[in-house]
Amino acid sequence: MNFKSVHFVFLTLTIAASSIFSGCRNEPEEGEFLRIMTFNIRYANPDDGDFIWSNRKDWVGEIIGGSEAHVIGLQEALRHQIDTLSSFLPAYRWIGRARNDGKNSGEFSPLFYRPDLLDMEENGTFWLSSTPQDTGSVGWDAALPRIATWARFRIRDTNTQFLAVNTHFDHRGKRARLESARLLNRWVRNRSESFPVVMMGDFNTLSSDPPYAALLGELPDVIDTVVIADTTRALQTFRGFEAGGATPVRIDYIFVTPGIILRSHVVLDEDRDGRYPSDHLPVVVDLELMRP
Repeated sequence: MNFKSVHFVFLTLTIAASSIFSGCRNEPEEGEFLRIMTFNIRYANPDDGDFIWSNRKDWVGEIIGGSEAHVIGLQEALRHQIDTLSSFLPAYRWIGRARNDGKNSGEFSPLFYRPDLLDMEENGTFWLSSTPQDTGSVGWDAALPRIATWARFRIRDTNTQFLAVNTHFDHRGKRARLESARLLNRWVRNRSESFPVVMMGDFNTLSSDPPYAALLGELPDVIDTVVIADTTRALQTFRGFEAGGATPVRIDYIFVTPGIILRSHVVLDEDRDGRYPSDHLPVVVDLELMRP
């Protein structure tokens, strides 16, 4: 399959006086700019025909590198896909554990980050189950083990810190998605008093579903960054590999907690001859962290 070459352009939206704030009344005179991406790259399924990984890897790497994001959360990434993308993205390092054995078996939900701009202070992985520290544990009615990868970053040469969490909810288990949302909400609430949190991933959940409500919780501590989206563009993130090939829905999200100012939210929906780089589209947000 030969995708027609199209120059990749990232759209940055400038939000001025109408900016929406998360957890603060007054905009600081100067904050720390942060760009975040979440992207389900589709695992390297040999049965994907024209859309096998070898036909998509260059394009996926181009999109990630072209975004100039500081932190990127990927979903469905197998170890060899991570290694391939790492070779395309020398400016980035990555962290994460495989969901099956905590090493290399099964999909990762890795975090890529820019070590020239960010110091990674600590990181970890937990399983979306009733025993989150048990490697390979399957939660509730989930079909597969599911994980969340997190890291605490410090912006280079400042004391501004934040937490990033990347996850992928189960595609079959309704209870698993709800309990995973509750687990993540508790995790975020327990840590957001110390540092602002950016939570991202493929949640396999519509905004009208109970897991979405559980993620946001009963109090307005967690905000869906879509509130600042460019509504002239389609917001659905799951499209299938071809335009019109699947019912479009929004199931990929980036959430934030207080201490973060929202600047822009864009779904990168550029296609090449009616085809997409994955069955999901990446979401990119521009944020501003309030300085301590």
